[in-house]
Amino acid sequence: MAPRAVRSKVKSGCRTCKTRKVKCDEGKPVCLRCHSTGRVCEGYGIWGGGGNDYGRRPTGSSARSLMSFYAPKLVQTVSKEETRCLEWFAYRSVLKLPGVFRFEFWDKLIFQAASTEPAVLHAIIALSSAHRREGLCFDTTPDAALDEQEHFVLKHYTDAITHLQSHFTSKTNRSIRVALITCLMFIIMEYLRGNFLTGYNHLQNGLRVLNEFSARSNAIDRYSLFQEPCCDSADAWIIQAFIRLDEDCSHDGPAIPPIFQSVNQGRQLLDRIISQTFYLHHQCCRQTQPSNKVDPQGLLSRQRNLSVKLDSWYNAFKASRAGLPKSKITQNTVAYIILEIYHTVAKIMTDTCLRLEDEMRYDIHTDAFEFILGQLNHLRDLSLSPPLAPVFHFSDTSSSIIDLGAILALYYVALKCRAHSIRHKVLNFLTTITHKEGIWSSQLVTRVIQEVITIEEGNFYDESVAAKSDKGEQRAVLPACHRLHDIEVLPPDGYEGTAILRCKRKSDDNNWEMITRELVYDMKNRRWIIKPEKTIRFHC
Repeated sequence: MAPRAVRSKVKSGCRTCKTRKVKCDEGKPVCLRCHSTGRVCEGYGIWGGGGNDYGRRPTGSSARSLMSFYAPKLVQTVSKEETRCLEWFAYRSVLKLPGVFRFEFWDKLIFQAASTEPAVLHAIIALSSAHRREGLCFDTTPDAALDEQEHFVLKHYTDAITHLQSHFTSKTNRSIRVALITCLMFIIMEYLRGNFLTGYNHLQNGLRVLNEFSARSNAIDRYSLFQEPCCDSADAWIIQAFIRLDEDCSHDGPAIPPIFQSVNQGRQLLDRIISQTFYLHHQCCRQTQPSNKVDPQGLLSRQRNLSVKLDSWYNAFKASRAGLPKSKITQNTVAYIILEIYHTVAKIMTDTCLRLEDEMRYDIHTDAFEFILGQLNHLRDLSLSPPLAPVFHFSDTSSSIIDLGAILALYYVALKCRAHSIRHKVLNFLTTITHKEGIWSSQLVTRVIQEVITIEEGNFYDESVAAKSDKGEQRAVLPACHRLHDIEVLPPDGYEGTAILRCKRKSDDNNWEMITRELVYDMKNRRWIIKPEKTIRFHC
């Protein structure tokens, strides 16, 4: 009778959660608990639901299903655990990791390379296992199982490096392509494991190889790694994947067409403009240093040029978006919303980059910040739509992506918008999500923003009055002496590492405060905590 009594405690939920005796969130058509950990949700009996629609993970003949992705000989020779990883990669990782801007690197090239190159095969098995492990960390999996899976990741990581040695020696065109694809898998795997500095080092090594072979072409659709005609699009896909992970792509791009050929072309063109905006920002930072002489007129000219490009891009964006089906919400619908969000961010960055010491300048962009937050809320609402669930990740613990998403935009709004109600709405938004986007961990970003708001606002606002203020009511403006400058976050290398928050603030007496915070991850309570504060004052 005892087992029956225990089972009776789980009266509702999908069959899978009932069997596992865990609480089910009862999402339809599949529950989030099963979906986020890669399990097959068996549905709700006569109430329907269940199946593999979200992940399309096969339940029948796995080998036969995998042969549609990988070479048959490969599928027949791998172990059972490796087969699970190949399944996860094909039915989960390639759908989730690229976000809404998935392209042929993920749909085609990576499977071709894995089927013929052992280095790539072992790299994607390691990546896939790390991706699965990320989901298990949020489940009730024992530590011993996690340690065993970490050992499995490291084994295939090492095997991939071993198989790369011959490619490093030969340095043929084929070997370089294999090394770059493997490098991309290493970058993403380290980001998933929380080893951001290690991942960044892999990225820099890959970019160094690209630069050695003059890969950074101005053309977007005709990349080639070598001084030879590209027989297929493999080079373009590899370079595009690296560029999406790298923000330092400062040189000019092609002219903006009147309409985009695809949403990916719109994304690539915007990437170029945003990268040029970052480059201009770095030049403006150098201008503030006495030892550097930068032509102010040259900076102003570049700023105006970027503004014109952003306007041209937005005209093409509106023309392209008009062609979307009105009656159907698709993945492209989501992609265009994300593009408009980051176009708005780029407009703000471009306007403010020549006035770096004037943090009050951001106040004229309050409406733009509010627009960004509104669009992000719209995205969160769309995430509840069943057809779009596979590409969303707001509440999916195992669905980190390595491309543009919500976190970076939320971070920017929270740091630069000093409207009390807006930045606290951003903070509330962030506390509802748990995923990562590249090196951006939602938990770490949330803790950094909380600390920045605490330092800046202090007791300036009367919380009860601010919370009740209507939108049109005049609010107190945070003074310049409260606002932080040059906020910098150095990510940790692994969860046992320390993240560093650095910033400075100029007081009314013209002194600068240098403020440093160290953040460490509390493994027991699974949250980031702040070490004792450290502030240095010096005269300007």
